Amino acid sequence: MNRTTLFLGTALALLAAGCNQTAPVTSAPVAAAPETAATSAATARADSATDAAAAPPADAVAAPPATAPKLAEAETMKASFRFKPSPDPDDPAHPRTSAHLVLQGRQPIDIDLGKFVGKPDVVDAAKAKAANFPSGMLMGFRSYSAATGISQDLAVLTVDGHRLRVVQRKVDETAAAPGDFETSREVPLPANTMVVAPAPK
Repeated sequence: MNRTTLFLGTALALLAAGCNQTAPVTSAPVAAAPETAATSAATARADSATDAAAAPPADAVAAPPATAPKLAEAETMKASFRFKPSPDPDDPAHPRTSAHLVLQGRQPIDIDLGKFVGKPDVVDAAKAKAANFPSGMLMGFRSYSAATGISQDLAVLTVDGHRLRVVQRKVDETAAAPGDFETSREVPLPANTMVVAPAPK
């Protein structure tokens, strides 16, 4: 074997030995940095302090609710009829009468009841009973037409203290019996209100 061949063989053997070497593996765990652990503990203490400050004390008393608004004082409204002449284009010689129901109070109410023949006659308790007006009515009137012999009756009643009911009927003097009262309208009343009517004069 010549020298050149021996030198090449030795070089190849050294190269193979260098490639097979492996770097050592470190298996020991890495300890946490001291400053990191201290920061975590400080954060935990701060969170606990915040929670304690936010939580209400055990013996704290809840604030009372807002006071409910007081009810309005009771009001008594006075009811009356108001009559006003109204021209009748169909019969200028006999004007009709415009009738209104007026409620006087803090908030006055004026209700147009319509037009009637002649001047209505406000009925008292005795007349209302004789003419079979509704019992317990607040007030009422009768309008009579001598030309036709027909009367128009109107009565005002209170219903449950919350509204007024206006009822009307026609009475033909030639009929065997008067007609029935029928509701023409209902008027809501303000809350906590009582309506009274003066006795007819």
